[in-house]
Amino acid sequence: MKRLLTWAAVVTMGIGGTHTTRAQEEIAGLPTPHYHPEATDPAWLAFAAQFHGHIGPWATSGLRAGMIARRAVGAKGYFDLRVEVEGPLVKPPHSCFLDGLQVSTGATLGKRNLIWTETDALVVRVTNTKTGKQVELRPTAKLLAVIASMKPTPVDSDDHGHAHDHGEGSADAVARRIVAMPEKELFAVKVIEKE
Repeated sequence: MKRLLTWAAVVTMGIGGTHTTRAQEEIAGLPTPHYHPEATDPAWLAFAAQFHGHIGPWATSGLRAGMIARRAVGAKGYFDLRVEVEGPLVKPPHSCFLDGLQVSTGATLGKRNLIWTETDALVVRVTNTKTGKQVELRPTAKLLAVIASMKPTPVDSDDHGHAHDHGEGSADAVARRIVAMPEKELFAVKVIEKE
């Protein structure tokens, strides 16, 4: 955990600055995300940007979904939960939702505790594997409308159609709107009772 906190401090001051710190040496081998921190950004947003490469709306939505679900089932994350996702997440930007979930739950495709199935509607089910408590999340119409407000980018874009101009309607601006939204406006949450 110490390294993560140190890394967040480096992101805040700017990666690649003129001052070399131990933390910068530790992350020198990692790719540099397209992320420009703002004073109002929560520290966890930098971790998502490092993992995903930027802070787009779909990744940020997945990040928020995982945080809500993990808290609802009382899981610490990484090894005490299972995340099952159904949805139309075949390619970016929609599939970026899975990256956000990986960051906020610690469940990963590699550990096999994050499973995705292609369907028409987005549903996230998170189970605390120690207690059996399970929760189901579905995006609200309001969240989907906010995501849809992202302005389109040129088809030949080399970054999967993400707009990084930082103006209103850009991926960054829409992602930050999602970061600031109250949880109840993001997802309908339903605790699933054990049978």
